[in-house]
Parts: sequence; structure tokens; C-alpha cells
Amino acid sequence: MSAKKNGKGIGKWILLGVLVILLGAVALNWNLIRTVYYNNVDPEKDLSAYENWTGGETLRGIPYAGLSDSQYLNLYLPSGVERPQLFVLVHGGGFISNDCESRQAKLMIAYFRDHGYACATVNYRLAQEEPFPAALEDVKAAVRFLKANAEKYGYSADRVPIWGESAGGYLAVMAGVTADDEFVSVPFLGEEELTTPVTSSVAAVVDYYGAVEFQSEEDRNADFRALGIPKFIVDIANGWLKGGPMEGTEFKTCEDYFIRKHLADLTPEEAQIYMPAYYIRKNLNPDSDLKVLIWHGDMDITVPKVHSIRCDALLRETIGDSRVTLQLIPLSKHASERMYTDERLAEIDAWLKENL
Repeated sequence: MSAKKNGKGIGKWILLGVLVILLGAVALNWNLIRTVYYNNVDPEKDLSAYENWTGGETLRGIPYAGLSDSQYLNLYLPSGVERPQLFVLVHGGGFISNDCESRQAKLMIAYFRDHGYACATVNYRLAQEEPFPAALEDVKAAVRFLKANAEKYGYSADRVPIWGESAGGYLAVMAGVTADDEFVSVPFLGEEELTTPVTSSVAAVVDYYGAVEFQSEEDRNADFRALGIPKFIVDIANGWLKGGPMEGTEFKTCEDYFIRKHLADLTPEEAQIYMPAYYIRKNLNPDSDLKVLIWHGDMDITVPKVHSIRCDALLRETIGDSRVTLQLIPLSKHASERMYTDERLAEIDAWLKENL
């Protein structure tokens, strides 16, 4: 009888020990559990406001250059607003997918055209059509086209803000930090008729979780490991790449495919020409007239949030703390619609008004 009681007592202690170990493991991996959860649970905003807009004029498929059918933009002009502020929007998609009517672009358009902005969404050549720097040159050509045609369409392009998300965030940042004589070999339609050059400079950049650091797969995984995210979780989250245009090529990352080179094989000097950091150091200084707002989800397992943190630090060092704002958005995955609620977009609106 006493032996049985003793056995039961030992069993209880073993069970308790197992529970303690499990609770300890959960505590140690709580951030991972939260990250996985919020990458699978995200609010979805109603897009009927985009689809059923009656507050102005929509002009689709305006060509801004003549090298490709991909070089067009859509323009959304609100009625009842005299010379509305132009806001340039650049879609993401890993440089290999989406167009200027991506879901994220629609979310931006729906809010900002209803709040008095003339929204221009830029389509550009994806990596499978042309590698780097085609997409960047397209965006800069579109900015020049939009400035040159401000009177024709009736908006204000005196100080142009540009927004981009993910790959589009990279393109928006690069448009902001590259010089007027860099990446401008693509002429915009009508450029040859002008007697005065049109600048591609922008006054403000809104970067949503931009892919601002090009890395080898190994280096990216190292950044995620430092954040407590194991490789197999990252691989699952980015499974959408399988079966895409990179399938059957020698490239495993969007960045490698975009530049048609393996970043792991490049020296730092060779790799830097693709990176915003290089142009920030090269072209910007405390007198530069540029404001930057960076938003990144704190649960992002596609682009490590440390990329935005490092970009923010470099910009502060280069142009000063007052010109740069970084915000990590709580409980938000890559492209989370928590960043596109009316309340959040009102913050962007207020920031633009303050900085333009």
C-alpha cells in the first residue's frame, strides 16, 4: 500500500516537472508563438470604398514611358479640391509580382483620394521582364512625368511625397536618396520636348516595411535567428515564392533574382551599389531637404524589422533626428492591414501635412 502511494507521489512530481519544463519552453518562445499567431490572424479591411468611388475622376493606364507596356500609371483625382497634393504610390511584391492595383495600393488610394490627395500609382517592369535597375528607373521616370504634367492634370507637384511597401518601399527609398543624375536613363514621354530638365527628387518618403537591405539567404536567416525566428518558420512564411518566376532559375531570393547575381558571391563594395545605405552616405547630409517616415510590423517574418531599424539609424546619423521617424507597429506581420486602418492612415496624413 505504501509502495503504491510512493509511486503515485513520484508520478505527480514527474508530471509537475514536465509541466514546469513545458511552461519554461513556452515562456522562452513566447515571442515566437505570438509572431506565428499574428502572422496567421490579421484584420481585413473592406475595399468597397475603393471599388465604388464617386468622389472624383479615375484615369487608368496612362503611359509615362515608351520602352514597355508595363510603364504606365493610374491617376485618381478628387473633385472639389483645387490643385490637390500629388501623392506617388509604389506597390510591392518582391520585385516579381503585383501591379499598381495591388491590394495594398488600393488601401492607400481609397483613403488618400478621399482626403484630398491626387494619388498616382506607378506600375513598373518586374524582375522577370528586366533586372535592376529597370524598376527604379521606371519609378524615377514616372515621378518626372508626373511633375511635368502637373498643370495638365491639375494637381500640385511642388513637393512630392512617395510611398512604397516592401519591394516598393525599397524603390521609394531609393527614389528619395539617389541623385538627379542617377538611374535616369529611361526618358519619360514628352521629355525631349522640354527646354528645362525636370527633377526626379521627392520631398518625403513613406517607407512601409521596405526591403532596404539586400542580403544572401544565410545573412537574412541570421537576422531572423537574432530575433528568435527559426529558419523553418521563415521558409513557411515565404512559401509563396515557390512556383513563381524564379522557379527553375539558379536564384533562391527575390533580391538575387532582381539583380541577377548571388549576393553571397559579391564583395561588400560590389554589393553596395544596390543598397540605399550606399546612396544615403553618398548623397545626403544635414542640409538635405528630405523627410522620411518608416513603418515596420514588429511581427514581420518576410523582411526583418532590424533592416528598418538600421536604415533609421543611418538616416538619423546623416540628415538628423528631426527629419526621420521610425515606428514599429505592434502585432503586425508583413503587409499587415493593421497599418492600413483609417486611424493609422490618418497618422500618415498628419505627418505629410506637417512635413510638406
